[in-house]
Amino acid sequence: MGEGFGVKRDSKKDMAYRQIKQMFLERRFEPESLLSENRIASALGISRTPVREALQVLRSEGFIDIFPKKGVLFRGVSAATAREIMDLRAAIEGYAAMNCLPVQEENLARLEEMLQVQRRCHEVGDVVSYLRHDVLFHNYFIELYGNSLILDITRSINERFMSVGLAILKNIDAVKISYEGHRRILDAVKDRDASEVVRAVYAHTQFGKSQFCQETEADPPARYVPPLGKR
Repeated sequence: MGEGFGVKRDSKKDMAYRQIKQMFLERRFEPESLLSENRIASALGISRTPVREALQVLRSEGFIDIFPKKGVLFRGVSAATAREIMDLRAAIEGYAAMNCLPVQEENLARLEEMLQVQRRCHEVGDVVSYLRHDVLFHNYFIELYGNSLILDITRSINERFMSVGLAILKNIDAVKISYEGHRRILDAVKDRDASEVVRAVYAHTQFGKSQFCQETEADPPARYVPPLGKR
């Protein structure tokens, strides 16, 4: 009985962890918004205990700060951190993609499928889904390269990048440019042109870097906090 209860409770904690983290990554909780455990629990439709446990994990990962009796503060990504993320991605992804060459036909076909999904996301204006597939595309080269340390670093970077990505891809034109950048990377991979692969990856990440800098220099958008109840 005790074991069954433990499994059920862990499952609720895991569910709360995933949902709260996704809300943050998709900017449904605006950075610097202070939220109570009660409001978060109400939004998820579960008790405070698994929410509290999930929040402790998120705090250990650096996603949030917890202020006793006040609430939870979701950390944003600073402009300086975002620029560093872009620089690191350019270095890691260019190196990994270059060293994957030549890429086998079945892997090229998989990458092509990813781009087709991205194209459809662009056509319907679904930025959140586009970003998820953007991460899959970039991670695929890291996975092909096969360095577990680089893969761990990249996954950590990409989790933080989603909140940055939503700031970068503010309009359909930016999504189109991002997609075209992916196309240039894949075309260079298909041509087995290592130098062009590195150039294409660098140009793609520099576009993201410049877009984010423009956003952070512009007037900040109105803060949005979702309606989580009146508690």
